[in-house]
Amino acid sequence: MESSVVDSFAATTMSLTTPQRRDFMRHWLRSLAGIVKYLSRQERPFGVPGRVEADRFSPRSSRRARRAPDKDETWSGASPYFSLPTSDLLCLCLRESAMADPRTGPDVLRELLLCAVKLELGEMEVLQHIVNVLTNADACRHQTSSEQVELLNSVSLAVKRCKLPRPPLDRVLCVLPRATLSVRENLQVLSSIHRLQHTHMTDVVATVSRKAAQQTNEYSVKDVIYGLEVAALLPGCNEVFVAGVLLRAGALAPHMSAKHLGAVCKYVALLNPSRRHNTLSYSCGKELRALLPLLVERTEQLLGHFRLHEARHVLRCFREHKVRHSLIFSRLTPIAGDD
Repeated sequence: MESSVVDSFAATTMSLTTPQRRDFMRHWLRSLAGIVKYLSRQERPFGVPGRVEADRFSPRSSRRARRAPDKDETWSGASPYFSLPTSDLLCLCLRESAMADPRTGPDVLRELLLCAVKLELGEMEVLQHIVNVLTNADACRHQTSSEQVELLNSVSLAVKRCKLPRPPLDRVLCVLPRATLSVRENLQVLSSIHRLQHTHMTDVVATVSRKAAQQTNEYSVKDVIYGLEVAALLPGCNEVFVAGVLLRAGALAPHMSAKHLGAVCKYVALLNPSRRHNTLSYSCGKELRALLPLLVERTEQLLGHFRLHEARHVLRCFREHKVRHSLIFSRLTPIAGDD
């Protein structure tokens, strides 16, 4: 099937003018990016046996290496969803669409960056060109706050998935703390800074999370998981924000699925007093103590629905917080494979 798609692409582009060919290339990238979530990965990440479900809470590493079967050459820029020849063609389309015409506008470049992130194309020169154009002073002056949040999110995903070296983002980050952002946008900014592993942005994190603290009552279950992730792993989060996320997690606990409960427990486990440099377990101790019985109650209701990683996250959370429950441990320990 893949070879027929490539042959069809080659036959179609031969009869097109240069502008038409570039439009077709963008359309092709956009179409493949739209269906990539239905495709299986053709490579195995390091340290993870077998194919792992590629969702947000998957333990798979973002590192990858693709190797041609008949060669020793390894190309880290290849998409894990396609063969090397097809990845080569996709990178060619990305380069032609982004760099061939100097008049290519920011809207097109934003779309191409998102396509590259979804397809995990590590074509470094092209990605750096796109990011440089979108983050220069003139471009930042004409972007809305929503566009800047979207750009920051796409760049952080490119750093994680495509191994793009972390670019300078001061022009974007210095504006966002003053902007009025929606519930999801505030979380996206915090998650993006966490993905970038930016160690000098504690002031931005503190300001954005302080604003986000006023919105925690509107969080969905997925928002709670995002919030707990940044609370546990991103230094500088506002204590009122973390407390609000924990309270919201307790309110939503009766409606969580086994998958969501496992993800919540994964990050609640990190908010324990024995973890180094963790002050939130003390400042938000009241909210943590109120949340744990609700997690235990929901775990009891979901016994029989947990998978391997979910069971491990739940057990680790209860162990870290000294929760004792013989029924839960006896039912989940065999699933988790713990001694």
